[in-house]
Amino acid sequence: MKWLAKISIVTAVTTALSGAPVIFAAGAHAATTRYEAESAPAVCDGAMASNHAGFSGSGFCDSTNTVGSAVQFTVNTSVAGATTLTLRYANGTTANRSADISVNGATVQAAFGFEGTGAWTAWASKTLPVQLNAGTNTVRLAATTAGGLGNIDYLDVTTDGGGGSSIMQGADVSTLQRAADLGAQYYYPNGTPGDPLDILKSAGVNYVRLRIWNNPRSGYNNKDKVLQYARTVKAKGLKLMVDFHYSDTWADPGKQYKPAAWAGHGISQLQTDVYNYTYDVCTSLKAQGTTPDSVQIGNEINTGMMWPDGQVVNNDFTNLSLLLKAGYNATKACNPGTQVIIHTALAESMSSARWFYDGIRAKGVPWDITALSYYCMWHGTLSNLSSVISDMRSRYAKPVVIAETAYPFTSANADSTPNVVTSGCSGYDLTWQGQAAEFAAVQSTARNAGAVGVFYWEPAWYAVPGNGWNPADINNSGNEWDNMAVFNWTGQLNPNIRWLP
Repeated sequence: MKWLAKISIVTAVTTALSGAPVIFAAGAHAATTRYEAESAPAVCDGAMASNHAGFSGSGFCDSTNTVGSAVQFTVNTSVAGATTLTLRYANGTTANRSADISVNGATVQAAFGFEGTGAWTAWASKTLPVQLNAGTNTVRLAATTAGGLGNIDYLDVTTDGGGGSSIMQGADVSTLQRAADLGAQYYYPNGTPGDPLDILKSAGVNYVRLRIWNNPRSGYNNKDKVLQYARTVKAKGLKLMVDFHYSDTWADPGKQYKPAAWAGHGISQLQTDVYNYTYDVCTSLKAQGTTPDSVQIGNEINTGMMWPDGQVVNNDFTNLSLLLKAGYNATKACNPGTQVIIHTALAESMSSARWFYDGIRAKGVPWDITALSYYCMWHGTLSNLSSVISDMRSRYAKPVVIAETAYPFTSANADSTPNVVTSGCSGYDLTWQGQAAEFAAVQSTARNAGAVGVFYWEPAWYAVPGNGWNPADINNSGNEWDNMAVFNWTGQLNPNIRWLP
């Protein structure tokens, strides 16, 4: 997000170790339970085999070589919510033996790739975030190619047990690197100076979002700067989301400009551009040990991206779907475990959100997480937000995240550039207390509706001279967001603000 002028578009269960948790994930409450493919009530359309070394338990499922051959697991969770599935497999061929993955009868990921592992004794793992119900659930893999599935060893199911380790408690801090380079100071609520990421972590942040522009004139938020700051983020133990705008400047509902280097390219070349650029950034991050945990393919793409070629006109999603598939495929080629997010600012309307996501689904676009922006002054009531999140979850059987939200702590302005938001929403004052209360309400509403996380947009962007909104004139432009940050105009954190697990 960022606007010069905001435009609103309108049981039985089987486990290793008798069902005990076998792996503890990061976070006090996270635990993983293993389900072996060879143990009932798991069902294998094929033979239980043990002829290839390296498997867990007593064997693995060697499915039949047909379309539709399947492995089905029955799993239990104590509470409903966000869950990570990890599937261990071997595929000694060079072909991608993909599978449709369904949870409780609903497809959550079509044609999920199980690429070649080099040998039948070479085992690999792939992950997928899903929502599970409390109690018994079925997880089914059904082959989409005549080669059937690879050999399936086991399914690990990681839940957060009601804790916060798998919840995306996020902050978009894309301007923070520039602020730090300019010498901006940040302080804990008691006035103690500190590293801004440490201060945000102390308030509950566990996930950072960084936008990336192709070739911005500012020299910030480009590939080199994102690579540099990704090392800082990961060194702090934070997860990383990379937000591809596919532009040299802001991309949002009102504007989706192509990068200048791609200006003359048509849709065919743009597909190659998106694939190559996405793959290059992702593999560069991976090579330095900072593989992104998730990426957005486009930013607030309500009516497409890279206009006019990728714009949705007359309800035709063809060109947009080609670009989204290119970004998805590049991400998965870089790292299959990186989750691909499709992000719109359509939280104000269930019909609008359905129009978009139905449109890309009808064109066969794959994605892992559905993302929405929500700002109460533009997107309506929390009750409406709850309805939209619930609908997105059930309709597309994918996790939902609020990728952007924010609220003002004052109507005043810290510099000569007018603020984009000058009023709040009913029930929440424009004070430190009001900002924190509104943010808490958004988080609680989203979580209760089944969302897996909420990101605050630019909480650290207070008015530091030289860190302006305009990438073409970053030194002289002001900050339209200074009253929406969670740090005041001298860099002190709102003492009431919390990211909630």
